[in-house]
Amino acid sequence: MTTRPTSHDGPAAPRPPAAPDVSVLLGDWVNTEQGSPQGPLRLSVTRHDQGLAVRAFGTGGPQPRDWGQVSAVAYTAPGTPSAAWSFSATYDFGSLRTVVCAYHKTGILVATTSSVFSGGGRADHWARSFYHRAEGRA
Repeated sequence: MTTRPTSHDGPAAPRPPAAPDVSVLLGDWVNTEQGSPQGPLRLSVTRHDQGLAVRAFGTGGPQPRDWGQVSAVAYTAPGTPSAAWSFSATYDFGSLRTVVCAYHKTGILVATTSSVFSGGGRADHWARSFYHRAEGRA
């Protein structure tokens, strides 16, 4: 009897599409704690090229401060390469760099912000915030 080694490679995994479906992340998201200085007050997530763009609005008076729009990196969950469920976006304000990372879970957006100050004088900080869709948006 002759034996042959078996291949452990198995069938090739399906290749993900060039750009995952980002629709669950799109829209205007409002911080559930509007009085809190932690995290942006609002996030607007839109399609950009084959990915995402995020516009954040932070605390400020009398109107929220527009952080501007930046490109974001969309991430997929293991086993579902065709659908994005999270993103990261980086804002560079010169002496302050803030990274916003967010994921979608059961209809809400959970976001963390990591802020690093250069030049000293202020402490770096991390915060977590929860967002719901703005009224009138799907």
